[in-house]
Amino acid sequence: MVNLSSYISKAFTKSFLTIFLPLFFIGSLVFIVKISTMTSYMQIDFYDMMKIFSFNLPSILFYTLPVSFMSALAITFIRLSNENELIAFFSLTIKPQKLLNPIFLIAMLFSIILLLIGLALMPLTAQQFSSFKAEKITESQLNITPSQLGQKFGDFFVFITDKDEHTMKNITIFKKEDNGSNQLFIASDATLNNINSVFYLTLNHGSGYTYDEKSFKEITYDKMEMLKDINSDEFIFKNIVEYWSELYKKGKNKILFFIFLSLLPLLALYPIASSTIVNPRYKKTSAFFVVAPLTIFFYVISSLLEKDGTFLILSVTTLLIFIVGYILFRVRVLKYF
Repeated sequence: MVNLSSYISKAFTKSFLTIFLPLFFIGSLVFIVKISTMTSYMQIDFYDMMKIFSFNLPSILFYTLPVSFMSALAITFIRLSNENELIAFFSLTIKPQKLLNPIFLIAMLFSIILLLIGLALMPLTAQQFSSFKAEKITESQLNITPSQLGQKFGDFFVFITDKDEHTMKNITIFKKEDNGSNQLFIASDATLNNINSVFYLTLNHGSGYTYDEKSFKEITYDKMEMLKDINSDEFIFKNIVEYWSELYKKGKNKILFFIFLSLLPLLALYPIASSTIVNPRYKKTSAFFVVAPLTIFFYVISSLLEKDGTFLILSVTTLLIFIVGYILFRVRVLKYF
C-alpha cells in the first residue's frame, strides 16, 4: 500500500526538479555573463570566477526557489486533477486538507531555508564579494607596468624599468606631502605580497631621501616595507545584526522584502491549491495563469513593503494573505470535495 504523504511528496519533488534545475541553470548563466564583464576592470582567472559565483549562489537560490516551488505545486495538482487521481482520493473519503499536509511541511521547510539564505547567507556573501572585489581592483591598480608613468601604490607614485613574475627591477617611488616636503625612495628590486588583504611592497637594497626648501635627509636600507590595507581603506565587515540594523536605521527596509519573499511558499500554498484542485470534467486550468499573476502580486507587495513598510505592516499583510488564501481554499475546494 502506497503512503499518501509519500506519494504526494514524490509527485511534488519530480515537478520541482523539472522546474528548478532549468531556472537555476538560467540564473547561473546570467551571473556568469555578469562576472565575465568584470574582466574589463579587474584581473580574474577561472578560480576567481568560481569564487565570485559562490558569492552569488545564495542570491540565485533565493530568487529561483520560491518561483520553482509555486510552479511545481501548481503543476503537481493540475496533473493529479487531469489524471483523475484527486477524484479517486476524494472518492476514498480523503479530504483535500490531508493532501496538503505533506506539502505544507515542505512549504515550511522552504520558508526556513529561504529565511536562512536571505537574512544570513546573502548579507555575508554580499560583504565577502565586496571585499573580494575591492581586493581585486586594488591588485589590478597595483599591477605595475615597466616604463610607465603615473602608477601608484597608495599615495606614492611608482616607476620601474623591468619586471619578472615575482620581482620589480630598478624601482623609484616618489611622494609630495601637503606641507611642501618630498619623499623619494630608490631600490634595486622590490616584491609585492598580499597577506590577509594587506599589500606589502618590499624594497630591497636602496636609499631614501626626504627634502624640502630648508633640509635634506638621506637614509640607506637593506629592506623596507610599505603597506596598503584595503580592509581599512575600502571595506569594513559587519556581522548579520549590524548589517541589517544599519540598513534599517538608514530607512532601507530590505529586510522586510527578504522576510516576505521567504514566507512565499506558505502564503502561496492555499491560493494555488484553490485554483488547481479541480474536477477536470467541468473545469480546466493552466499553471502559467495561476503562477504568473501570483508571482507578480507577491513581488509587488514585497516591493511596497521594502519602500514604505514596517514590521507591523509586514505582519498584518502576511496574516491577511494567509487568511484570504485559506478562505478561497474553503470556498473553491472544501465546499465541493
